[in-house]
Amino acid sequence: MLIAEPTKYGAGVSIYGDYWDLNELHETIHYLAEANSLSHHLSDFVLGLAYDIRHAFQRDRKEKTFGHDEYDKVKYRGVDILWPIIIVQTALLRWSAGFMPTNKTHQANLYKLESCIEISLNSYDPDIGCYCVDWLSKFSGFSKNYIVSFVSHCTKKYIYEGKAGKARFRKLPFILDSFFPLSKEYREYEESIIKIASQKKCDPNEIQDISEWPEFRW
Repeated sequence: MLIAEPTKYGAGVSIYGDYWDLNELHETIHYLAEANSLSHHLSDFVLGLAYDIRHAFQRDRKEKTFGHDEYDKVKYRGVDILWPIIIVQTALLRWSAGFMPTNKTHQANLYKLESCIEISLNSYDPDIGCYCVDWLSKFSGFSKNYIVSFVSHCTKKYIYEGKAGKARFRKLPFILDSFFPLSKEYREYEESIIKIASQKKCDPNEIQDISEWPEFRW
């Protein structure tokens, strides 16, 4: 099974599972991320989740013991993922699933992932969590020319601007709303990136921020 819990300071979610469940989720993410409905850049962004899950089942990230006594204790492998990133990745997976054939295993893994996110969001703050879950359920996709780096740009703002914890978490609905292509924040970012790409004579999605992320409180 998959188990998830919000990180202590509201930065993201910790997802845990045994090797088999995490590996099966990894395969489902790859299947849905490589659909023709997603552009190359959107596909790469979603595959970032597969990368995190793979490192989890390879025991490269973290481990935690669950259970109450010697009969039901189990050590699961896990990984921390930032809220704005995993919510959009999961939304794109669900959207992609609407354009290609999926079997019961694909759907089961997708529902398990969505359930983990919903439970974790609501356990940290029910009001904010409810809004985010509703945003996820109403997600209507991105165009193939959507500039994916905007999600990372906004995630940095979510992490570094303001106080960690509940104060940070309360900003999450505004961050999610800014992801829509018609938002003021996205249009301003798109304009600036297109201008830079024109000067460099490249695709706007090739403009990436490669600076190191400073330490932050998860």
